[in-house]
Amino acid sequence: MSNILLIDAETKTKNLLIKCLETAGVEVIITENCLVNVQLADQKLSTTTESKKLNRQKSIFPSIPRLCKVFEFIELNYHQSIRLKEVAQAVGYSSAYLTDLVRRLTGKTVNNWIIERRIVEASSLLLETNNSVDEIALKVGYQNINHFYCQFRDYYKNTPRAWRESQRCKVA
Repeated sequence: MSNILLIDAETKTKNLLIKCLETAGVEVIITENCLVNVQLADQKLSTTTESKKLNRQKSIFPSIPRLCKVFEFIELNYHQSIRLKEVAQAVGYSSAYLTDLVRRLTGKTVNNWIIERRIVEASSLLLETNNSVDEIALKVGYQNINHFYCQFRDYYKNTPRAWRESQRCKVA
């Protein structure tokens, strides 16, 4: 889904744009104030095989059918405070069974997967934005900034700020 911002657009201009988009095969989802949300007709909710493949390629999660719902729940909720108990409830398993199953099939715990997903997103945001490290930590689901620093350092062997600088130097 994409957004188009119309600044000082008259209703007539806005309606013409919407009509052109619809003619081009783009579905207009919502129009509010100056914001028009659009989506290509063939990209609805990752239903096409191609978009599913793209999503899988970008995912950090292994393709294990029995854990698909677990990873889907983590993907949809990692930016919030989630715990093993909530993941287990969402997929219909007890916490103990889910812990054993995930560790057996992946070698990692559910908590490890949540942390890894948050750290991967944080590293993306560190590279792609100029947001502060604290803002990024909050955005990816950490309520305790120090906890984020510790986990980031464990994962990358560097502080978030120093990691950002070193990665940006490599690109430049």
